[in-house]
Amino acid sequence: MFKVAAKFVHLTNGGVRVARGALGTYTRYAYYSLTDRKGRQPSEGSLKTIKPYEPKYNLEYDIPEDYLLSQWTSNPWPYFYYRILMACYFVFMVLYTAIVGTLKAKMLIMLTYWSFYLLTACQILRAANVWHYIQLRNINQDIHLKLKSSGRIKVQWVLYNLSTGSAPIVTFLFWTIAYDGSGVNFINCSTHGANAVAVFLDLWITRMPMRMMHMIHSVIFGLIYSAFSVIYWYLGGTNQYGEPFIYKVLNYGESPLKALYYIVAISFIVAPMMHSMFFLLYRLRVFLHRFLKVMDKRHKVETD
Repeated sequence: MFKVAAKFVHLTNGGVRVARGALGTYTRYAYYSLTDRKGRQPSEGSLKTIKPYEPKYNLEYDIPEDYLLSQWTSNPWPYFYYRILMACYFVFMVLYTAIVGTLKAKMLIMLTYWSFYLLTACQILRAANVWHYIQLRNINQDIHLKLKSSGRIKVQWVLYNLSTGSAPIVTFLFWTIAYDGSGVNFINCSTHGANAVAVFLDLWITRMPMRMMHMIHSVIFGLIYSAFSVIYWYLGGTNQYGEPFIYKVLNYGESPLKALYYIVAISFIVAPMMHSMFFLLYRLRVFLHRFLKVMDKRHKVETD
């Protein structure tokens, strides 16, 4: 009995030490993450060598492979098949909603489909970029030189930021505000559910980087759609029911102040918060990958 208790205490203490070490490492890593450093202390051991924090808004990045591979393997083929599958699904849904959906041309005024089309474009471009990367590898081209400043890579990053930020917001707003109780169907679940699931799943599979300051992309997207909705209302546009607004919460004719509150809240509070959440999850993904690699190396050393 005493031996069992002693072994349990030993294992518990070992687990606590590992957990404390992981927490300390991640805390240090998260502190430096805003500067795009990897959470390591300066080599000279002096805080004076750390450069002050400078927010990064640009799209320059030193490791183009991070746009084109999975976090968990350097083999591009499994990731390419995954990207093709995702692209095919979203292209199919775009065609399906256009043919079978009841909104017809009114789809083009909905925030749902603005977000969905951005997500689809992102999936297509990402699949094309991974294929381009594979072709460059096959002919032994310098990947870093060819792709570091590539315009299509930068477009991919912007589309990734926009679709990752907007898909969960669209899903949340639809089921909490816009849903009219008309029933749950395949299109509703795909455009207001599968889209959010896809971006959450992709966050843990991809190696795509994120920057906190890129939340500005989501803010601008929200303001552009808001401006469009105002212009559409001003020109006499109606929704699918013939009402003089796109969404009830954006009824500028009857409740302009309420509509303004929604625009400000979604564009300047919800969108930045969503991007910040994804940024922290991205940092957690990278941290877990590095932590598991370190633990694997230690295990190999101990077993040799």
